[in-house]
Amino acid sequence: MKVYSKKAASAFALMAGAALALSACSSGGAAPADTSKPAADSGSEASSEALRIGTLLPQTGSLEHLIYGPKAGVALAVKEINEAGGVGGNDVEVVVEANEHDPTDPTIMNKSVDEIIKANPAFVLGAMGTGNTNAAMPKVTEAGILMGSPSNTGIALAGINDLYFRTIASDIIQGRALGNLILQDGNAKVAVLAQNNDYGKGLRDNLQTTVEEAGGEISYGATGSGEEFPEAQTTFSSEVTAALATKPDAIAIVSYVEAKQAIPELAAQDFDLSKLYLVDGNTVPYPEFDAGLLEGAQGTTPGRTVDDAFEKALVAASSDASKSLNFAPEAYDAVMLVALAAQKGGATDTDTIVKNLHAVSGDKGGDECSTYADCLALLEDGKEIHYLGKAGGGPLNADNEPSTALIGIYKYDAENTPVAVGEIEG
Repeated sequence: MKVYSKKAASAFALMAGAALALSACSSGGAAPADTSKPAADSGSEASSEALRIGTLLPQTGSLEHLIYGPKAGVALAVKEINEAGGVGGNDVEVVVEANEHDPTDPTIMNKSVDEIIKANPAFVLGAMGTGNTNAAMPKVTEAGILMGSPSNTGIALAGINDLYFRTIASDIIQGRALGNLILQDGNAKVAVLAQNNDYGKGLRDNLQTTVEEAGGEISYGATGSGEEFPEAQTTFSSEVTAALATKPDAIAIVSYVEAKQAIPELAAQDFDLSKLYLVDGNTVPYPEFDAGLLEGAQGTTPGRTVDDAFEKALVAASSDASKSLNFAPEAYDAVMLVALAAQKGGATDTDTIVKNLHAVSGDKGGDECSTYADCLALLEDGKEIHYLGKAGGGPLNADNEPSTALIGIYKYDAENTPVAVGEIEG
C-alpha cells in the first residue's frame, strides 16, 4: 500500500494546475527552439501525472562493465522515492531502458534514441560515455527530454544546453588529481595509453598539463603525438613495446574495457604493475587476473567512495552492483535531484524539472537534507532545500555540473580489487 502526504499531493496538484493555466495563456506561433542551446521550456506539458524517467546505459559494448553501478543507483533511488510517497503522491515510473552500446555500431544508439523518444519520459539518465551522449543528444534534446549523466567527464559538455546536466566532475578535475597522485609517488616520466575519443584525450590532456607544470614529462602518448588507440581495440603489444621503450617511471591507462587487454600485455613485457595508474573508466575489479597481479596499482574515480551502508542498499536493490559500484552515487543523485525538482515545482514535465533543478541542488542555499523523505518534508513545509548527494558534489553551477567535486583514490589489493584509500576535493 502506498503511503504519502495528502498535504504534499494537494499542493502538487494546485501547482500543476497553475502551471497548466499559465501554459494555456501563452501565445502560440513561436519560432522553433535552437536545439544547440534549447530553451528550458521545450519539455512536455505540465502534468500532475507520475514522473516518467528512462535510462540510456551500456547493456553491451565497451562500457558494459560499468553498467552495474548506475543501474543499481537508479533502482535504489526510485525505491526510496516511492517508499517515501513518490512525487506528488505518485510512484516514479521507469518507462524505458535503452542501450547506448558503443561507437562500433551506431545503429544500436539510433534505435535506442528512437525508443526513448517514443516512450516520452521527462528525464533520461545517460549516456555513460561522453561520445555516446554527443551521439544521442541532438534528437533527445530536440524532443524536449532532459538528459543527465552520472559519468560524462568530457570538458566540452559543460553548459552545452539547458536540457543536459551531470552529477560528476569534468576531466579537468580528475586529470589534475591523477597527475598529482603520480607526481606525489615520485614519478616524473609518465607514459600514457589513451583511447582516441573525447574522454581519453580530454583526461590525458589535463594529466599531461599537471605533470608538465611540475617539471615532469609525458614520454609516450602525449598530446599531438598521434599515439592514441581506437576504442574497442583488443591487442596492445605494439603500444606497450613503444611505451616501455621510453623507460617511463609510471604508466597511466585512460580507457574503458580496453584495460583488460592492455594490463596483461604490460605484465607480459615485465612492467612493474605497482607503477600503473588507472582512471574511472577502468578502475574496477579484475577477478579474472592471477591473484596479486595488480597489487599496488592505483586508480582515480570522481565521487565520494561508497560506504558500507550504501553499498548494502545498492546490492539489495540490484544484486549485480557487487560487480562494480562505479558511478552508482552519481546515478542515484541524478534521479533524486530530478524527483525533488518535480516535487518542488509541482509538476512532472521537463520544463518544471529544469526550472527547479538548481534550486534543490542548493545553489541558493537552503536547509540541508540527504534523503528523499527528509527533503520532501522540508518542501512540504515550504522550505528551500540543499540536497546533499551521495557523490559529495557541490550545488549545480551555471554549466549544469557540480560546483565542487570529490575524487576517490583507490589501491588494488592482492585479489585485484580496488580499495578506497582516500579522496580529495577539486
